[in-house]
Amino acid sequence: MLTLRRLEVEGFGPFADRQTLDFPSSTGVTVIYGENMRGKTTLLNAIRYAFFGTALGRGARTRRLHTISNRDRAAAGIYGFEVSLTFVYEGDEYELSRTCEPKVDSPSRDTDYSQRALLRRGNAVLGPHEREKALELIFPNEVSRFFLFDGELLQEYEELLINESEAGHRISEAIERILGVPILKRARAHLKHLSEDADKQAAREALKYKDTEVLGSALQQATDQREAHQEEIQRLQEVLADLMAQRSELELYLQANEKLSALLQERDNAKDRVARIEVEDKRHRADLQRAMADAWRALVRERVRDARLRAHESVREQVEVLETRFRRIAIEAGHCPICDQDVPNDVRDRLSGTIPGEDNDGSGAEDVSHVMSRASALDHFRDSDNASEVRGIWKAINGLALERVTLQEKIADLTAALSDADPLRLRESNATFGEIVEKISVVKRGLEGERARVDELDQNIQRLKRKLEEASKAGLREGQRQARILREATDVLSRAVETYKADLRTRVESTASELFLAMTTEERDYAGLSINEAYGLTIRHQDGRAEEARSAGAEHVVALALMGALQRNAPLRGPIVMDSPFGRLDERHTENVVKALPKLADQVILLVYEAEVGRTLMRELLGSSLLREYELERQSARRTIVREVR
Repeated sequence: MLTLRRLEVEGFGPFADRQTLDFPSSTGVTVIYGENMRGKTTLLNAIRYAFFGTALGRGARTRRLHTISNRDRAAAGIYGFEVSLTFVYEGDEYELSRTCEPKVDSPSRDTDYSQRALLRRGNAVLGPHEREKALELIFPNEVSRFFLFDGELLQEYEELLINESEAGHRISEAIERILGVPILKRARAHLKHLSEDADKQAAREALKYKDTEVLGSALQQATDQREAHQEEIQRLQEVLADLMAQRSELELYLQANEKLSALLQERDNAKDRVARIEVEDKRHRADLQRAMADAWRALVRERVRDARLRAHESVREQVEVLETRFRRIAIEAGHCPICDQDVPNDVRDRLSGTIPGEDNDGSGAEDVSHVMSRASALDHFRDSDNASEVRGIWKAINGLALERVTLQEKIADLTAALSDADPLRLRESNATFGEIVEKISVVKRGLEGERARVDELDQNIQRLKRKLEEASKAGLREGQRQARILREATDVLSRAVETYKADLRTRVESTASELFLAMTTEERDYAGLSINEAYGLTIRHQDGRAEEARSAGAEHVVALALMGALQRNAPLRGPIVMDSPFGRLDERHTENVVKALPKLADQVILLVYEAEVGRTLMRELLGSSLLREYELERQSARRTIVREVR
């Protein structure tokens, strides 16, 4: 079991001067109060830095060493920091210190610093290799999430209920690591390897006898093929692990730069829209030019209409004059010049009655062709009014101009907001992320195919081995017996591992249910928690139904219950250090969680600001389990000291 005893920091974040926190050896809770920006998260990071040499920022991204140095000291030209952690593990006392020192006078990047680590066990200082081996045994980085966490990390555990989630898969693997399952899996893999070697030896032995030579050759070929496919599986698994690591790294980068990524996308969209506006503006101006070619018609439309009416009236008058002239000719000559027929006297008399009385001899008829031509021309004049069309085009052009100005201002603002970003890297990361996701899918399909082939070969190998056993050659029996024993041992251990995992899940489920019911405010409605294969926990009602609409607060409590359950059922046990874990909880849930803290682990270190839980209430809720209280006291914006208040 791992227990923290003392933490010392100097130059680390807001802790300019050396500050010391001593943690009691008794079982219980140590509370550290601090307002925002006073250094609560920094203390959590100091413990993480002592063990692993890294510190985390928001979004689980690794913080740069240069940003960790105290800014007050840096302003005075003093850079670097030191963290020292004293702890007890399995009865031995250890002192672990890490120092980060500048290599140049004015460092500005991580490469300007050098780091040194020192681990003392009792009175003996461990060498570098022995130190790393001891730290990996005492506190593996893969399981640190179950000991050092904040409210943001707790939200990740919702992924455990999503079976296809990669984040959930990683968390499940970490849970199995803390529960000791990988050791058993390695033992199973070793036995399986020995069993496969025995199969190869049996095949080689069978080749020595004529009546089993064919079977031995087939068995050897099958085992060689299986080995080749297993090597391909191993290669693909390594490729997949590398791709998954790349994807995780990109996810962290993209999550950390999610806002910048969104701003970059917004700017790209704005630029695309400006480009489209230019195209639309050209199209509208071409339409305007076409419309303006006919716009003058609207100005003369009324005059043309009046002229057309006058022209048609003139045509009518001239036609009447022309008709009168032809009648006179027909009356006087007795012959019609139009139809070239004689006109009888009675018709001439009737035509005489149609001649106007006024003196109109039709002399104006000579202008009728001109009048008709003018009327025809006026009839062909298009007098439609396209003013509304012109107004619509101008409105569209003005609207585009206004939108262009607005977008250009927006682009300028976004460019200023992105001044500290690397747009090229963001774009490349987004593109690379998509490519990696596709590659992961391809590799997974390849793994499925290889595993299916191995399964087919395993069945064939088993069939061949049975035939060899039926041959019952004396020289083969010993090798067959060894292979059978190893195969049966592998099967037994495989079943044992699955039984152990099932038992672990049952115990984790039981403990988590107990802790959940102690922390929830709905203990009368809930029967407890149900666990799935990935160690995800579902709330069960008293009637057995699962709670489907879980609130953020409920997820928070479930995650805390899982933390405590893992602590109480894992071979590797240690302190729980929590930074402001009450962010999504109401007052009653917060009080219940505080009361349950001593049940989560033997040593709990709680970093909290007083508005979440006041000191008086904290003391009332924890009673004798509250071992010590510290306060992070502000000296300046860049300087904090630690003061013991109890």
